[in-house]
Amino acid sequence: MLNSRTPQHDLRTPIPRRADLRAAVSPRHHAMLSAHLTVRDRWIARMVAEHRVLTSTQITEIAFPSRRAANLRLHQLFRWRVLDRFQPYIGRGRAPMFYVLDAAGAHMLAYEDGMDPAALRFRPERSLGISHSHRLAHLHGVNSFFTPFIHHARSNPAAHLDAWWPETRCTRHFGDLVRPDAYGRWREDRRGIEWFLEWDTGHYQLARLAAKLHDYARLTSATKIVTPVLMCFASPRREAHARSILAAALRDLPRPDEVPVATSNAVLIDQQHTAAAAVWLPIDGHVPGRLRLSELASAWPHLAPPTGAASDDAESGDPVRLRPPPAMPPWDQTAELTWRKQPTDPR
Repeated sequence: MLNSRTPQHDLRTPIPRRADLRAAVSPRHHAMLSAHLTVRDRWIARMVAEHRVLTSTQITEIAFPSRRAANLRLHQLFRWRVLDRFQPYIGRGRAPMFYVLDAAGAHMLAYEDGMDPAALRFRPERSLGISHSHRLAHLHGVNSFFTPFIHHARSNPAAHLDAWWPETRCTRHFGDLVRPDAYGRWREDRRGIEWFLEWDTGHYQLARLAAKLHDYARLTSATKIVTPVLMCFASPRREAHARSILAAALRDLPRPDEVPVATSNAVLIDQQHTAAAAVWLPIDGHVPGRLRLSELASAWPHLAPPTGAASDDAESGDPVRLRPPPAMPPWDQTAELTWRKQPTDPR
């Protein structure tokens, strides 16, 4: 026992560190992964690479039948260095694990796309650097907006999330005109809608957010495609305050009907468990109450059916890009999402 009389020589040898159970990234390790990674594993790695960070809760929603199944497989992917993880301090309670792409996962995706992994310039420490970013809460909020769509569609054959673009991909395609927080396209009960998302954490100046409506008007003029803008605010009170500012900004536009706007708030969405529910209130839409996401198009009769967004960055002229994953899991849900015994660790 350590006490005030402990001699110096007892303190000379440090306690040996626990053996690192994570695999070393090597050609042999990549060969092993090719035999043990499932379609779901590869899709999860692509989703994490595309959206930078996903929590264990979000990954459970989009890819697993239970939290236990998700944790067991995610731990295995962590040991194989397909994913890395961190757990932020939240002050009260306990945060879930946040997963980012690791070296073996980046190499695996590059090889699948016929790319030289060195061209990606992937650095694990940069991937984990998101843990210190001041935009982590914003990024987590945007991802939490979309993952319930996939969870809802897994149990509803009439629903499907056709597209989910993060801010980085939106910037590559539209950044010279406007920078949305995300882009999505949703189908439910034979009705579809596409939208740009603006996610408000409560710290963004509402005047700056309203000014972005002019940028969206420029995008509509350039593309000749009218795309609704959905704005989600941190609280009902902030949403109510923002609606008056947004309405005034819309009236200042030459053609306000080219920028349809609907608002909601994170509290209401959390209560309904999904943004596909009746949580959206159009601005100047002349509707009696909040609408489901699939019903929003009825508030704007001039909207054209959703267009098919580009599925990759082939038109961007930048070959050093991993192809994006499908927004929905690409496997047969009934067969693949059923929990089964995980492959044994070959080491």
